[in-house]
Amino acid sequence: MLMQAFTIRVAAKADVPALAALITELGYPTTPDEMAVRFEDIAALHDYRTYVAIAANVVAGMIGLSKNHFYEHNGVYIRVAALVVHPGYRKQGIGKALMQTAEDWAKETDATAILLNSGQRKEREAAHTFYLQLGYEPKSTGFVKKPDWMQAR
Repeated sequence: MLMQAFTIRVAAKADVPALAALITELGYPTTPDEMAVRFEDIAALHDYRTYVAIAANVVAGMIGLSKNHFYEHNGVYIRVAALVVHPGYRKQGIGKALMQTAEDWAKETDATAILLNSGQRKEREAAHTFYLQLGYEPKSTGFVKKPDWMQAR
């Protein structure tokens, strides 16, 4: 596999179609129109950041982050809400660089931790190994409920 040079930058509105494709790759089918609405909402929030990795003038990966306050003690943490690298650009250091961007923002904001969730599905096993290699530890079990009144959404 030929390693390609890449850069990391803040995502822009022009990246929306590529972001939609990446979120779909992550397992959440998304149209560019849907992503445009999400991106506009997220970009307006002070405590959110979206970064993209650019390789060969292509959006090769993205990470979505939010800054949150702990309830259980003082301080803030960064949550990785989304991380995905296009299959054609994996194993080139892009995911690691995007996670380093999260760590850089955590340091900048005096966050004391970085949290992320990753589904307990077979297709996420490589992601789990990746996070473990970066020093992340499995710490909790997540639960989700979509109440009946939300089922139509």
